[in-house]
Parts: sequence; C-alpha cells; structure tokens
Amino acid sequence: MGRRLWILPIVSLALGSCSNDRAATRPVKNTPAGAKVDLSMVSLRVENAEIIRHVDGTHELHFKYTVDNQAGAIIAFPCLYSNTDELIEVNLEDKDKQPLALGRRPLEGLTLTEPRPMRIPMGQTTRSYEVPVLARALLQADPVGMRVRMHAPSRYDELRSSIEAPRIILSWP
Repeated sequence: MGRRLWILPIVSLALGSCSNDRAATRPVKNTPAGAKVDLSMVSLRVENAEIIRHVDGTHELHFKYTVDNQAGAIIAFPCLYSNTDELIEVNLEDKDKQPLALGRRPLEGLTLTEPRPMRIPMGQTTRSYEVPVLARALLQADPVGMRVRMHAPSRYDELRSSIEAPRIILSWP
C-alpha cells in the first residue's frame, strides 16, 4: 500500500512535465517593450451580436469574438491588462451616426502594477463579451451600427497595433 502512494505523485509529475514540454516547443514571437506588436497575421471576427432589453428597461450588448492568430507562433507583448477583453474597443452608433454610450463593465480599467506578457495563442480563440448600453430614445427595430476593434497597447499612438472585425448592423430591441 505504501508503494502505491509514492507512485501517484511520480506519475503526476511525469505527465505534467510532458505537457509542459509540448507547450515549451511552440514558437513564441516576443515583442519588446516599446516596440510595435505585429498583428498582420491576426484577424478578429464577431458573432452572435445582439442587444438585449432586460425586464427593468436596461439594455446590454452581448457577442462572441474570435481572435485568429495565423502567425505561426504565439504572440507575446508586455501589457498592463490581465486579459484580452480589456484590449477590445466597442463603438455603437444609431441610424444618424450618433454614438451610443456604453456602460462600464465589472473590473474595467483595472491594470496590473507592472506589465506582464499578454499572449495571443496560435489558432482561434473565442470569448464572450458583454457590456451595458446606456439607452436613448430609440425605436424598436432601429438599426444600430457596431464597430469592434482590438488594440495591442503602446505608450505611443504611432506604435499601437489594431485589428478590426467587419462592421455589423444590429436591431434595437
């Protein structure tokens, strides 16, 4: 019985090191601090976008976004944000091209005390995104234009990299 107890941790360590070896062999394209992140082989797609009206009269925008990294490597760059959602910028406008205000999301704007590597994995990564919409007097079924961009941050605007999803037209609920 005592020998079996020793085998379990050894097998766990051996299997854990195997998976780490596979992850370590994936190429990583590191961007040094202050340099422009190369997003030329990365695309952004938005799906299932809709504005939902809650019973209490509040509105919320929901969608899924997919970041597709075809660069052949994990893209890493220093970032003060802890997740990809914080790199997403959403703009809504009514039929007259007037912007619709979005509310704050929980924990929005919080940053890390020092930059950590933000990683864009190889292949496709899909995440959900939700944000409150501060309603104005829109009529039901009015068209609402949506623009979604992802920015790799930089202290200097000319070094900021961005990708944009195709624009979408939604209906006001």
